[in-house]
Amino acid sequence: MTLEQAAAVLEVSGATLSRIETAVRVPRARDVRDLLDAYGVTDEARIAEVTALVADARESGWWEAYSEVDDAYGTYIDLEAAADQIEQYETSFVPAMIQTPEYLRGLLSAVVNPQRESSLSEHDIEKRVEVRLERQRLLQSPGGPKYSVVVDEGAFVRAVGDARVMRGQIEHMIETARLPNVRLRFLPFRAGAHPAQGGSLTILSLPRDVSDVVYVESFTAGPLFLENPADLRRCRRIFASLVSKSLDEPESLAALLEIAATLDGDAPSGRALTDEAR
Repeated sequence: MTLEQAAAVLEVSGATLSRIETAVRVPRARDVRDLLDAYGVTDEARIAEVTALVADARESGWWEAYSEVDDAYGTYIDLEAAADQIEQYETSFVPAMIQTPEYLRGLLSAVVNPQRESSLSEHDIEKRVEVRLERQRLLQSPGGPKYSVVVDEGAFVRAVGDARVMRGQIEHMIETARLPNVRLRFLPFRAGAHPAQGGSLTILSLPRDVSDVVYVESFTAGPLFLENPADLRRCRRIFASLVSKSLDEPESLAALLEIAATLDGDAPSGRALTDEAR
């Protein structure tokens, strides 16, 4: 069977099956059973042996311990963990990989809860914060991915939480920008219109011989994984345009400090970081 024929059995793209075959993504047990059936494997002992391997493999994913992580979120975390490079932009919020716990709590309370039939409890919120912090450790891990992030000025116009929360968020971003694998750029309003005004995107560049993925979210369609080469090229052009319109890294840190200075108190202690960057 060709890759495309086998992928059709699972009703996924050839790129998705390729990531399973190259150990970038762990499959679901039912997907493996469907493939075994398609490949003509009928020995029940052999089927049980292979599906048991799936269960063992999935144990390595730390997110499996969290009921708060559904299939789509788990797939994203899986791909994120395998990525060599992550390029991220959010139009209205601070991007996930550089959010503070306090900022995320504010988002969950003010943005996510109103969309739900039943609000998240404090326990639910804290579990989601745990997941986010675990994801963020990826940036500081040995051999962690290159992370290029464009932060829109709009993320600071409509505050999440109070001034203290926003100041802490800015300080955290400045500190994270010191990591050697992180490139943070600020996109000011004065840069004018840009091609990503309609929403956010995350480009995950995966190991060689495995197709890359773009992750986007929408209120109507939910999470989407774009794998078509044309979509990948288009999203890379969009991100390149965002970078070209953004301030350079030293100017970006200075812009963040200026925003922090408009909040209560003096500018954050991270001002020295801007001097270093210059």
